[in-house]
Amino acid sequence: MASRSRINVEVDTETKDRALRVINSMGLDMSSAINMYLKHISDSGELPFTPEIIVEGQLQTAEADVEAGRTKSFKTIDALLKDLHNDVDD
Repeated sequence: MASRSRINVEVDTETKDRALRVINSMGLDMSSAINMYLKHISDSGELPFTPEIIVEGQLQTAEADVEAGRTKSFKTIDALLKDLHNDVDD
């Protein structure tokens, strides 16, 4: 049998609790799920998802948009959806 290692990871409580509910609903425990995740990475050489990376240029553009007032805010989800619908019609 392979030797075992302990990993200590810090994660926000809400994320852990939500993930644990999903993992438990599948009949797994956290340790088994993390082992499956690490096994997938070590076997495939890839993450089981594609991470989204914000590049520096995109961040600078977003910050400039905020500073220049080129952003929108909404008080309700209905107002947001109406604005999105109007953008599609334009």
